[in-house]
Amino acid sequence: MLQADLLESISETKYLSAEHYTVYRTIMRIFYLEHQKMRYQMDRDGVLALLRTQPLFAQYSPEQLTLDLQQLVKWKNLTPIQDPRKPRTIAEFKNRQFQYMMSQAALEVERMTITLEHLSTRAAGLSASPFRRIRADLRRVETLDELPLREVQAWWEDLQEDFQRLSQNHQDYLREFYGPGMEMQMKSVDFITYKQHLVRYLEEFIQDLQRSAAQIGAQLEQFTPEQTAHILDLVERSEREIPRPQAERAPGWEGELHSRCQGVWQSLLDWFTGPNPTARQVLNVTNEVIRRVVQNAALLVQMENMGVSNKAELKHLLTLFAGMPSVEEAHRLSALVFGVQQVRHFACSVPRETERVDLSPYDEPPAELLLQPRTRTYRPRMDRTGFADKSAEKAAQRQKILAEEEALRREVTSHIRDGVLDLAALEKPVSPQVRTVFLSWIVEANLSPDHRGRTQYGQSFRLKKRGKGTCRMVCTDGTLTMPDCVLLFEEDGHG
Repeated sequence: MLQADLLESISETKYLSAEHYTVYRTIMRIFYLEHQKMRYQMDRDGVLALLRTQPLFAQYSPEQLTLDLQQLVKWKNLTPIQDPRKPRTIAEFKNRQFQYMMSQAALEVERMTITLEHLSTRAAGLSASPFRRIRADLRRVETLDELPLREVQAWWEDLQEDFQRLSQNHQDYLREFYGPGMEMQMKSVDFITYKQHLVRYLEEFIQDLQRSAAQIGAQLEQFTPEQTAHILDLVERSEREIPRPQAERAPGWEGELHSRCQGVWQSLLDWFTGPNPTARQVLNVTNEVIRRVVQNAALLVQMENMGVSNKAELKHLLTLFAGMPSVEEAHRLSALVFGVQQVRHFACSVPRETERVDLSPYDEPPAELLLQPRTRTYRPRMDRTGFADKSAEKAAQRQKILAEEEALRREVTSHIRDGVLDLAALEKPVSPQVRTVFLSWIVEANLSPDHRGRTQYGQSFRLKKRGKGTCRMVCTDGTLTMPDCVLLFEEDGHG
């Protein structure tokens, strides 16, 4: 999880883009070069002497240097250390001298600038040596308990460096094949001679990757969770044993150490083990690079061959045509050499009588196809016909509907006895259509303030509830439980 205080601006990098960055960068580079010579502290006069060896700073004054050094101290690039000698006079106290030393953050910033300066000249390559060293480091895990913590810490650093070198080298090398410079190089004619050596180099790396990745993955999978926890515990103990006189251990640094060690080990597992390890992705990218290289080389060879003169071939064809005894024979030779001059292809989806491939089209029966003009204003002719007389069909359908309605009315009214429809005392099960009619009557009466309604057959009725109980209406498709009620008709229910 990212912490808010880690995302603040870095004051140690401000000198790289400040207004007088040339002066600041020169001073910091001098400090860095002297630090490489184990001259960790310098005073103002020593810095000024080294600055004036550069033609750009020949007129540089001590006062200007003092202001620039103070600004670098403010940005935490330099740490001032007062001269331990006691002043003997007031003038010496006012003009007291300081020794300046680079901070740890400033050292890392300068290392980063040097890395960026040599980025274009740094040569990346694909080597199998990191695989061998990682295998050897993992084999030493069994002896970690017998080693002192200092050697455990050295083993862990070697493993991290080898893994980092492996990851960084293949990323830097393969990234070059996707840049604009490599695209232009692949299109040059000189790339043809370079192609064979490059493909052989990549194929050897693929062989090493396939062999080593499987072996390292098997080694990592042999470690149980308990063994992994024990290994990382030894590594953390070795890190805590290192005395750091200038390092201030911030709160929670042990948790960060544990998280960092866990992350390095998990990265190893993700690289070599699992269903989709990073090693397989590297293998796929390398194969894709080989495919692009071979494809571009083939295109270049093809482009070169296009410019080859075919004068001898044309002369031979002219000799053949000159020796033809007739024009008809010359036409046959032309059809053989140049193909048919005027070709018209017809395709249709007419079903064939047979699927034989050796059957000539002339041996099959012809198919008739209706062709239409290719004009925008063309419209197919419409055949004008009169309307068909469907009065008899409509009359028959009407009689059928009326008969069905009459049958439904008779079945409904047959359940009414002496002007009363008692849903709980029906003599026989009712059909779903009759049940729908009864329920529609009950709904209509419930919606009326006086609980009255009229059927679709012109009969008036009144809804009467018998308490708060329920009754069961037997139907042909089941039994309906509903409130106990009856319908009282004011006229004869049979109509």
